[in-house]
Amino acid sequence: MTHYRFLNRLICFTLAAILLSGCGFKLRGSMDIPESSRLVTLVLKSGTSVSFEQALKRTITQQGINIQENAPYQLTIKQVEENRRSITLDSKANVDEYEILLLVNFEILNSDGESISGPLVARTERIYDYDADAATASYSLEKEIREEMWQSISERIVRQYIARTR
Repeated sequence: MTHYRFLNRLICFTLAAILLSGCGFKLRGSMDIPESSRLVTLVLKSGTSVSFEQALKRTITQQGINIQENAPYQLTIKQVEENRRSITLDSKANVDEYEILLLVNFEILNSDGESISGPLVARTERIYDYDADAATASYSLEKEIREEMWQSISERIVRQYIARTR
């Protein structure tokens, strides 16, 4: 009896693996990168957020792309905007919720300095609850949310880079 259960589970697992691989399923985050796209020059606008810069460099290197001068492609970050605004107020006019908006304008250039993408935009926004009675916890939450948002934007930028340099 247990032998049949084991055999049944093995067959189900094997069929699931074959079906998933046959339909082109890949784990999120793993991207096929052409050899010509594995080198990039990164140009950041002065005053760029350190959190964004770190997230972008980390995402680029995690995808197997090396950052170096005089690479065949150049990823130029033209503008970085961070905005936080109050969304809702309580009965005493204290802030209950904030919205964070992060926006990055960027462009991908070839070795001749010509744009191969045109101007591109990566944007994300998130709303979170703010508790004035626990300001330190709310500050920590906001910091964590911003880091996640920078990581998300970085992943979008790298996906665009890979798609445009194929």
